[in-house]
Amino acid sequence: MAGFVLRKDPGNTVYKTVRVASQAYTIGDAVMSDRTADAIEVIPATSSTTTANIYGVAMETVTSSATSLLVALITPQQEWECGATNTVAVNDNGERMALTNKSEVNNSHTDAAGGIFLQTGMISTSKVIGNFVKGADITA
Repeated sequence: MAGFVLRKDPGNTVYKTVRVASQAYTIGDAVMSDRTADAIEVIPATSSTTTANIYGVAMETVTSSATSLLVALITPQQEWECGATNTVAVNDNGERMALTNKSEVNNSHTDAAGGIFLQTGMISTSKVIGNFVKGADITA
């Protein structure tokens, strides 16, 4: 298993078809909002993805010639499983993490103030479970 897997949603999971271009996606890839004025609604999530930009998770695999992608919209109540860059520890529960890339979290063993994934548990030494943190970006 690679990428993000929805394990629990106490609400109704909402699925949406969004516009994409020139990028292949695999089931489980996190996507973020594309804020440019073009024909693309989402792009792959990165280590720089913010709580205001995280959007959803790919629910299908498409090639780079695709123009649309089915995604599950992210809510803070959902529980997601995913791989982790470093060895997972129960002591990291409650820490916010940035993404390593579109399919993995960077569990640096330190709370990341701008982290978009909150570890709530560990599945194994390489997989975590937790919630996406959604919110507004705040600038000084």
